[in-house]
Amino acid sequence: MKIHEILERVNSFAPFELAETWDNSGLMIRDPEAEVTRLGLSLDPLPGAVEEARVKGCQCLLSHHPLFFKPIKILDTALNTGHVAWLAARAGMSIISAHTNWDKAESGVNKILAQKIGLTDIVPLDHSGIGSVGNLLSPAPVIEFLEKIKRAWSLTRIDYYGKAERSILRVALCGGAGGDFWSNALSAKADIYITADIKYHELLDCAAAGLSVAAVDHGEMEGATMADLAERMAAPGKLDVILLDYRGLGSPIRL
Repeated sequence: MKIHEILERVNSFAPFELAETWDNSGLMIRDPEAEVTRLGLSLDPLPGAVEEARVKGCQCLLSHHPLFFKPIKILDTALNTGHVAWLAARAGMSIISAHTNWDKAESGVNKILAQKIGLTDIVPLDHSGIGSVGNLLSPAPVIEFLEKIKRAWSLTRIDYYGKAERSILRVALCGGAGGDFWSNALSAKADIYITADIKYHELLDCAAAGLSVAAVDHGEMEGATMADLAERMAAPGKLDVILLDYRGLGSPIRL
């Protein structure tokens, strides 16, 4: 399978045209002549991921987060971006990212996260396609619901801001950094908003508006969808997909 075929495969379920204008989804590094029989899949395009992909015989790495966000003037191998580019070039490895196009895809990050926690009647949180809003089959005590999220997404932590005795029926979520969309969750009449990287003052605004918030780890939240992406990319007999174990931040220590 050639690189353009890998891109076409991603585009078939997560069209690159869905990507946000600030994003850089798509081809990061290309070896145009390379034949890809094994694809490595990683949340982040970091040196350890490239090395693991090389050792496991992958000719291409597909990451969720992009390698390059902005144009670069110098390839400094002392920095992660330059180091990854250097390692990939030496290994003859191409790198592709599926970022906000995978977030916003019909069967992408946010839809998968919603389904994993049992939501029904799922619709996008924002008109752009970001996030998800849906309902539980029946109301659940908030602590019970938080425990369900933790299990379903394999989280190490949830920071909950809201009333402990609250009952949850309508849920809004945004995979990754979704602090900007809390007002969408409020407008959707959600009982709780789940996201990562939400700022202190955004939390204050949510509290003032009566919106409960569950803040989780960015990588863990989106990482819960990577096996689904691997399943989408696999083409038996043509393309093996290896879900890489490498995690850029490792396992956090909770004190």
